[in-house]
Order: sequence, then structure tokens, then C-alpha cells
Amino acid sequence: MVQFAANIATPEDVTLSMRECEVLRWAAEGKTAYEIGIILGLTERTINFHISRSIVKLNASNKTNAVVKAVLMGLIVFA
Repeated sequence: MVQFAANIATPEDVTLSMRECEVLRWAAEGKTAYEIGIILGLTERTINFHISRSIVKLNASNKTNAVVKAVLMGLIVFA
């Protein structure tokens, strides 16, 4: 468990754009890139770009891992 916690970046280490946070928040709700694109009025390709950038910034292995890391770091919140 200590090793897992050590692998999580701190919020000071990661800066996601507002759009990246918004896209990850919708992904956390189970929306696909296509659905998020419709909601935000963007193309599916643009949504995938924001997801990819988030994955890199969070040092995540995939979209689900990026969402989990963002939630644990408090970068995305649910109302």
C-alpha cells in the first residue's frame, strides 16, 4: 500500500487544464469520447486529445487510471 501511495503525484506536480478536468469528469460518469463531444460541443478527436494529454500529465496507464488519479488528487470533484 505504501508503494501505491508513493506512485501518486501530488496536485502541485500536476496541472490539468480546465478542459482536461471537464473531460475527465465526464469520463468518470461513464461517458464515451463521442458522448462527451456532444455534451461539450467538441469533436470526438478533440476529446481524445484532452484525454491523452491528461494521461501523460498524470503518468497514468489509461483513461480509467487517469480518472482515478485525478479524483484522488482532488483535481476533479463531483457536485
